[in-house]
Parts: sequence; structure tokens; C-alpha cells
Amino acid sequence: MSDIMSKFSPSSEVPMSQDIQAHYVRTQEYTSAPKYPPSVGMSPALGYFGSGQFGDDDDTVVVDKKAFSRETHQFADGDFVCPGFFNLAYLDGFTRRFNHSQWSYEMRREAQPILPFLSLGPFSCVRDLEFLRSQGFTLLLAIRNRQSAHARLLSADKAATQLGIKADTIDVLDNQELISAFPRAIRRINDHLAGMDDNSDSHLSSPMAEDSLRKRKVLVFCESGNERSAGVVIAYIMVMLNLDAVRATHTVQQHRFCVSIEDPMKRILAAFESILMAKRDVENAKRANIQSGATTLAPPPVPPVLLAKKRNFADRQENDIDMADSDMEIDSEGHSSLDRMPRAPFQDRVA
Repeated sequence: MSDIMSKFSPSSEVPMSQDIQAHYVRTQEYTSAPKYPPSVGMSPALGYFGSGQFGDDDDTVVVDKKAFSRETHQFADGDFVCPGFFNLAYLDGFTRRFNHSQWSYEMRREAQPILPFLSLGPFSCVRDLEFLRSQGFTLLLAIRNRQSAHARLLSADKAATQLGIKADTIDVLDNQELISAFPRAIRRINDHLAGMDDNSDSHLSSPMAEDSLRKRKVLVFCESGNERSAGVVIAYIMVMLNLDAVRATHTVQQHRFCVSIEDPMKRILAAFESILMAKRDVENAKRANIQSGATTLAPPPVPPVLLAKKRNFADRQENDIDMADSDMEIDSEGHSSLDRMPRAPFQDRVA
């Protein structure tokens, strides 16, 4: 009896695909690895910001302006940055120290720097004036729903007034509206970094004096610092560092471990990624035409297949016969790539 029980004990159990006595074998490789990159090693964002010389145990970074420039920005001026942003924004001299082993559960109530000039945190950290002063924040940006706005909640105006800095809000009806608010939030952050918000009467006023542009830093927050504000910071990284939604999310989660992106937010970020891909294609086409000396954007040529005359019944019948013959040849060779049925994960083991 003990021999029988030991045969089925958890310690001796092996997957069916690895059991040589199983009646079935797998037809493809399986993996349990997550879709996003592993948490060990360097954050994707660090490839855009040079590592500092502070030892191997932390990921201190400084801004590399060669990688954060107009040449690497794949969108038109005005979409996410003001004209001349990369000349106006003073990004030199930033450093950020953060050791992954320093994270503790209590840090969820604090703000963490995601980029040297951009931090993410909850509303509770806005009440700590000494923290805000010590971190050198110059803009407190709240991401809140309109109900909170009507009730005058989740506002950093009082803290900003006491510290002599700026505060602003991005109000949305719900998370679905975030996708249309992302460009506005990203532009608001970049306008502040470029010093274009020194005059509240004009959003396109002259830049601040150079001394006041030094180390301008933005804190983006919501109620928890893990939902709406995290989505905005992820979208910012997608735009400014040309990362996809998965890698941008991973970058944020590496430095604020308590961020947990739920499926609805993932779908919003995926939709925003599709929008960015379309914008990149348009901008790349414009730049290609400019480089080739074209003065205007000519419409793409019509594919020849669309210019062909309408097929008659005989042509269609002949083509259908040719396609059927081709399919039969492919099937006979045993490696058709046109199968419509999905491949079965297992098949019978051949003795």
C-alpha cells in the first residue's frame, strides 16, 4: 500500500509531457515565464539614462541628453512636447539613488522617483511639506476623477502655495477617459520641464529664467499612487522613451513595487500603444519625405491589384482551381502554413 501511495505522492509526480510512459506527447514548447522582462537586472529606462558611479548595489542614474533628444523623439512637435522642448528643458545635473533592496511595505505611502525628474506617489505624501521641499518638486500634478474635483478633494493647491511651487490637475470622468487625457497630461509635464508654465495667463508664454529651470521636478499622484497616476507615468515613459506598454509598466513597477496594473488599465495602455504606433508611422513618413526633398506629402500609390480590372466568372473559377491545386500540394508535403484549425497541444505517442 505504501508503494502505491508513494507512486502518486507530490514529490514523485512529473508533468505528463515529461513522462516517458504517458500516452501523449506535447506538440510545442511551453513556458511559464511572465510576458514582461524579469525583475532582476537593469530597468529598461536605464538604457536611456546613464548609470552613475555609486556602486553595483544601487541604480543611480543621470540624464543622458543624447538619448533624450529631438532625434530620438518620434512624434511631431506639439503632440507631446512644445516646440523647442529639448533645448528649453534643463535636464542636466539630475541624479537619483534607489536601491531595490530598500523597498519596504511602508514605502507605499511615499513617492518614488521613476525618472530623475518624475516621481509617482499617493496623495498622502502631498501633506508632508518637508518631504516635498527636500525632494525639490516644482510641480504637483493630481490625476483625479471629476467627482473628487467637484468636491475639491485630492488637491495640492494648499501645499503648493505654502512651498511657492505649482500645482495642477488632470480630471477625468473615469479610467476609460484616461486614454484621451494621456496626451494632455504628458504635455503638461513637459511644458513644466521646459518652463512654459511660468505665466498662468498664457500656456505659451516665454520660458522662465535659466536659474529657475534648474532641476525642475514633477510629482504625479492620485489617491493611492498605484492606479490613475501610475497609468499616466507609464504613458509618459511610452512616449518619451519609446517603450511599449509592457516594458514601460515594468519600469514603473521596478521602482514603485506596490503598483499593480489591473486588466482594464492594461487594455487602456494597449490601446494607447496602438495610437502611438499610428502617430509614429505618420511622423516617420513626414520625416522621410522631408529628407528626400519632398515639399508636400503625396498620397500613397494605389497598389496595382486595386487597379486591375474586375475579374469575370471564368477568371475567378480558374484562380479557385489553381488555389485548390496549390493547397493539395502543400498538404501532401505535410507543412502547410495555411491551416485554419489551431494546432493541438498534444498528440498520441507513436510507439
